Amino acid sequence: MSRTLTALFDTRADAEAGRQRLLAARVDADNIRIHDKSSVGDTGYSSHEEPGLWASIKSAFLPDEDRHVYEEGLRRGGFLLVADIDGDDAGEAIRALEDTGLNGVDIDERASQWKSEGWSTPARSDAAGAALGSAGDRGARVRSYGVGKQ
Repeated sequence: MSRTLTALFDTRADAEAGRQRLLAARVDADNIRIHDKSSVGDTGYSSHEEPGLWASIKSAFLPDEDRHVYEEGLRRGGFLLVADIDGDDAGEAIRALEDTGLNGVDIDERASQWKSEGWSTPARSDAAGAALGSAGDRGARVRSYGVGKQ
């Protein structure tokens, strides 16, 4: 099974450092992308009917809550590192991104901060949204989603 890793960073330099770590962990450069504010469009939020940014990412079916938090991070100037990897290589790639030397965002902590400031995720467009993806590893800084056979 393929996996898609996601990690949010506050600066492009930090996202690029994450990219370099993945390259050192033998992740193919063609499978690593960095998205920024220009990736989310005018509204900044997607739905399963209008996937927006996620249309170009194999893990378009990751849970709505995660999708919207990442989109909010991009709207606020963050950088989303996305890597498609073979499931057998997930452990090494996750460890490379979870390294304390990288300045990755703790997405749960950041979402809590935004919510305390009044931000909320958009209303879900379908009741099954969270069940469509397989959110395997839910690390604070790196998330790993199963995307089925490729």
